[in-house]
Amino acid sequence: MEISVSDVDEDDLMSCADLYVTTFREQPWNEEWNIDDAFGRLNDFLATPKSICIKAISKNKIRGFLFGDVQQWNGSIYYYLKEACVGIKDQRKGIGRALIAELESVLIKRGVSKIYLITQRDSIPSLFYSGLGFSENKNMMVLSKDVDSNG
Repeated sequence: MEISVSDVDEDDLMSCADLYVTTFREQPWNEEWNIDDAFGRLNDFLATPKSICIKAISKNKIRGFLFGDVQQWNGSIYYYLKEACVGIKDQRKGIGRALIAELESVLIKRGVSKIYLITQRDSIPSLFYSGLGFSENKNMMVLSKDVDSNG
């Protein structure tokens, strides 16, 4: 599959949101996204200062994308990869690899020293990222807490 990789712009958001909803409703995620929520999420990411958002196109259709932003932290510059998506039918065709390779090229030019992301342990995405040289940070953990408005 021949693909081209370029920056996401506002005109791409609806196509990206549609791909996001379609992809994350499937296995292994089975999430309940709707188009408005997905559009809002991706629009927020694109509007974030220092965002770097990249799309992969083949046959005039967006096949995958990355959304994230550059952040300053403790004397270093990091990229936080907030969302990555490749359509179910287009996975395992090199699109994700092409997106990450383009991202790394852009980040090197901007002096970014590290990419970080959050994904599920022992999952298809974790295997994908491990295969690209990502490793678990043993010094960090992800914590969450439900906020109950009733008290």
